[in-house]
Amino acid sequence: MSNRLTLKDLALSPNNVKVRIALGYKGLEYEREPLEFNELDKFPGDRSPVVQLSRQPRLPVLQDGQTVLFGSDAILRYLEANFPDTPPIFVDDYQAFGEIEQWEIFARTQIGEPMGMIFGQAFATKADSEVVGKANRLINDRTGTLEDKLNTGEFLVGDHLTAADIACASPLYLADLTEKNAASHPIAGFFQAHLKLGEGREKTRAWVRRVMAYDPVMGQR
Repeated sequence: MSNRLTLKDLALSPNNVKVRIALGYKGLEYEREPLEFNELDKFPGDRSPVVQLSRQPRLPVLQDGQTVLFGSDAILRYLEANFPDTPPIFVDDYQAFGEIEQWEIFARTQIGEPMGMIFGQAFATKADSEVVGKANRLINDRTGTLEDKLNTGEFLVGDHLTAADIACASPLYLADLTEKNAASHPIAGFFQAHLKLGEGREKTRAWVRRVMAYDPVMGQR
């Protein structure tokens, strides 16, 4: 019997990692259809199957029978609403739900900015040391907020893993890559060589690894 869910994704991309973490945490089986390209000059790869399915070129795309969704935030909310017998990644408290949304914004903006800086340098003829240095300083500075929060508990909101943890941890794994994962793709190798969480982020590093353990593709150490 085929799986109900099909996921078109990229192995490395944080937005794709985010969806795989959610699926793994919820224990949902799915068929993975990865878009693969191993040379930087091939990016973004052939997206015609993605466009044909979802009328847009970005990944991840989740198909559930005749229902097609794109965008990691939309997919996480779909999974929460349509698979009620699985562990929750949101909460039913109004204020706490707002806290999750604030962490999602934090991930997109505060974490996303330095991650984007390093990603851009991966495609440069030669990495700009000033840009790389600034990105590392920003990551260390901004993850201080996470480190402080994790000093008070294991999760960012409430007493279980939520979309807040998933959203923030999924990009930060790129600053804590294993040798195996770094060797899997030139972009991963570039991140390992040029981005670190830095000193004083022990709780953040351990938390990222706990969350990433739910991703069978990039999370195994």
